[in-house]
Amino acid sequence: MRGAIYTGILALFIAVACNLGGSATPTATPEPILTTEPTGKPRVSIVSPSTGAEFTVDEPVLVSVNATDSVGVTRIQLFAEGAVVKTITAEDPAGEPTLSALLDYTPRASGEVNLQVLAFRNSTPSDPVEIQIVVLDEDISSGGSSGSGSSGSSGSGSSGSGSSGGISIPNDGICRALTNVGLNFRSQPTTAVDNIITTLPAGTLAPIIARLPDNSWWKIQFGINVGWVSAQFTTEYGICTNVPVEVFNPTPTPTATSAATYTPTPTPTVTNTSVPQKPDLIIPNIVVEGDPVIPAGETEVTVTIAVTVTNIAFGSSGPFAATMRIGTETYDLASVSGLSQSQSIVLTQEVTFDAVGEYDVRVDIDPDDLVDEVSEVNNRGDITIEVTN
Repeated sequence: MRGAIYTGILALFIAVACNLGGSATPTATPEPILTTEPTGKPRVSIVSPSTGAEFTVDEPVLVSVNATDSVGVTRIQLFAEGAVVKTITAEDPAGEPTLSALLDYTPRASGEVNLQVLAFRNSTPSDPVEIQIVVLDEDISSGGSSGSGSSGSSGSGSSGSGSSGGISIPNDGICRALTNVGLNFRSQPTTAVDNIITTLPAGTLAPIIARLPDNSWWKIQFGINVGWVSAQFTTEYGICTNVPVEVFNPTPTPTATSAATYTPTPTPTVTNTSVPQKPDLIIPNIVVEGDPVIPAGETEVTVTIAVTVTNIAFGSSGPFAATMRIGTETYDLASVSGLSQSQSIVLTQEVTFDAVGEYDVRVDIDPDDLVDEVSEVNNRGDITIEVTN
């Protein structure tokens, strides 16, 4: 009886299988739903400085960061001990897939400081990254442990080198702009036209030679080019109160006139008026030729200081003087008959040091302001010479 039941069940199973056919119909895989909404979070990393880097009180700490996002990083924020100290936005309001930035923070007290960085895609933040830096009193770190190291920078350099974000800020009073992000360098202070000369990388340091009345744009000098950058994406260093003001009057866009009311405007007579071009004298380099070491058994050492002067603008400079000051002593470097466009001259001066120590060297071009230049604030260069035994 039990065998008959099993045989019936088996026959029923075979019949059902035959009715269904020899193969099963596969289940359809649903198509993925495509969306333009971003997924995930932005990512950010701190390039420099590293944890444990030492700085001094009132010294700018420059934090170099890289941020990425599948859609676009719109801003980056730097926090010191939990408080926002710097916010950098992308030049493109929609954000940038990769955004490198330089954020500055100036500590006012000594001790350990926690620095934290966040990148944002609109309101979506990245995971935070952080480092610990050590801030020392100025007298403790005077032996050279500072994180930025500005010794030896010339007065008109466009980008220094130090351990604080790879940038050295000369303490010479010259007004400079430091680009916080990769920034368009334009021939006019406007984004309304296609006027981009080049794109300056984040961390570019350049002299400011003019500004708009509302300080929204800086006119800077980068290499041999002069152009404009938006002040919103820069940090200013030096004394900028005497930077001259330029007024920008954009050419109005012509308005279409109805054919029924169109009145032709007579073509004005063009008068060619020659506008004299101005020069611009800078000091791109100051070099000490010789080792400033007082030999054993001797009381002094003599070195040669070589100063390069270049006219980076278009007009001829005409005659000018050059002086160098070390401590209380002033040297007349030369009286130069003039430099034409892109022309350079190297001026040398032998200097004798009879004691060890650090000596601040200042060079001034056209100290009497006899040359009418594009900029009158970039005629100075500074270095520090350390004389040892």
